[in-house]
Amino acid sequence: MTQEKRKALLYAYVEVLQDLAPQGATPHPAFYALHSEIDLVSGPLYRDGHFAQAVLEASHRVIDEVKRASGISEDGGSLMNKAFGTGTQMPVIQFSCLTTEAERAEQLGVIHLFNGIAELSKSMARRNVSFDDPSRAYEYLTLVSLLMRLLEIAQINREL
Repeated sequence: MTQEKRKALLYAYVEVLQDLAPQGATPHPAFYALHSEIDLVSGPLYRDGHFAQAVLEASHRVIDEVKRASGISEDGGSLMNKAFGTGTQMPVIQFSCLTTEAERAEQLGVIHLFNGIAELSKSMARRNVSFDDPSRAYEYLTLVSLLMRLLEIAQINREL
């Protein structure tokens, strides 16, 4: 066979394989590696096409990690506000020195991200949410992975 025929045959095989690949096929590993804990609880679900369940399990995992790190057993916004501090309250989980306005704004931004995941989790648990888009689900998983990584580098003030 000539090189052009081989190339055309190879492309035809690739197209057939892409058509046969499961809906939740894993993205290229160089794209983004999920946090190991998120991959553990959600990776198999995502790869099997169970996108909503993968996002829900990942959300629960990050909430559980906030509870563990902070020692606070509450849920939802109450957990997040107590763990990350609001107003003049010293946070249990702290992401910067909080001495400048920019550092306090960063802490507030992080509170909003964690509150968003807590609300998403609560909303998904109350109603049957359909994620039929693997890209959208993967973006939620990357957000939760980021939050897990932020928790790893945070300062924990448990004596509060």
